[in-house]
Amino acid sequence: MRLSFVLPLLLLAGGCTAPDSSKQDAQIAALKDEVEALKEAPKGAAAAPAEGPELGAQMLELQLRHARLWQAVQARNWVLAQFQLAELRESFAGVVETNGEHAALQPQRLADVLPAMTNPALDKLQEAIDAHDAAKLETAYDALSAACTGCHQASDHGFLVIQRPHTPVLDNLRAEPSATE
Repeated sequence: MRLSFVLPLLLLAGGCTAPDSSKQDAQIAALKDEVEALKEAPKGAAAAPAEGPELGAQMLELQLRHARLWQAVQARNWVLAQFQLAELRESFAGVVETNGEHAALQPQRLADVLPAMTNPALDKLQEAIDAHDAAKLETAYDALSAACTGCHQASDHGFLVIQRPHTPVLDNLRAEPSATE
């Protein structure tokens, strides 16, 4: 009876071995290295990137800004045109910042293609607004429209053709300058 009691204990003890301390030491060292690397990383780098606005929503904002700029051009309201151009630039920068790696242009980066295509036209718009030159402004506006369409073509969205608006998208903003401007 004693043998039947001792035998299972011996078998159990034989299957248990002391932990491999060198393996544990290596794992602990690796974890310590990882903790130190996380401590040295810039704040927020370890966090998952925040999901930004959807590209289509950003494109609608660009379209609205583009149309509002046209309203200002037609009214020869240079202050409003300047404001709308600044808002348009900000909207383009938002696309680059939050959707610069969007799949639409892969393997090219939207963050590279979009500014390369639109910045020259935006700069021409700025020059025309600064000079209060309506003819140059209309030419630059059409160049921006063509640049936007070109970017759509590069991303296999050539069916999205940008043009001068025929009617105001929203007509609740007075485009005509006030008497004090």
